[in-house]
Amino acid sequence: MPSFSLLIPPSVEPVLLAEAKAQARIDTGADDALVTSLIIGARQWVEAYTGRALITQTWQYALDLGLGATGSWWDGERQGPITGLDNVNAISLPRAPLQSVTSVQVFDNTDTPTVWPASNYFVDTIRTPGRIALRMGAVWPVPSRLTNGIIIQYVVGYGNDGSFVPEPIKTALRQLVAHWYEHRGDAATAPSARGSITMPAAPVPMVIQAVLDPYRVRFSGV
Repeated sequence: MPSFSLLIPPSVEPVLLAEAKAQARIDTGADDALVTSLIIGARQWVEAYTGRALITQTWQYALDLGLGATGSWWDGERQGPITGLDNVNAISLPRAPLQSVTSVQVFDNTDTPTVWPASNYFVDTIRTPGRIALRMGAVWPVPSRLTNGIIIQYVVGYGNDGSFVPEPIKTALRQLVAHWYEHRGDAATAPSARGSITMPAAPVPMVIQAVLDPYRVRFSGV
């Protein structure tokens, strides 16, 4: 079953501390550490809700595709082994927008990786979510390791700082920080890409979700 995980988190946040404090009408520095943590939590929530990466970050997508590679096929143009990617011309990658693909590694039964040449695939950064697609005449590799046999490492995000992020997304993020700050009395632990984070238990207002809904990405996997 495919899985994806964060390798390199963003180096900055899309919303500055001063911006978040202005939104929440905070005029002292007493709660700066709290507000900073709320910015991180809000950004992670927004990314999970929209399926997008706001600031440049690196992810990996692991596929189990070695099962059933016991025969060969011919489609009139290409010939190769049968794999879990039969009749699949492209692999969509979780989180958008896609910037680039760093590598496609294929693992053998001794856990030794081999880099699959980039000449075999085209990186589609126009489609949302982004994907890698087979070049004419190429076939998907067949790993001998049955689990996580193919691992794709790739870079996503709007850019290296908040100036690249659409303003409606940043507006929703600032509003979410302010909302959580106002309801900071009760806390709950929630999972995130960086582990568990603590955030107020107050539900996210529908108006914030409505601002973000046009940016939601539907990811259906391979």
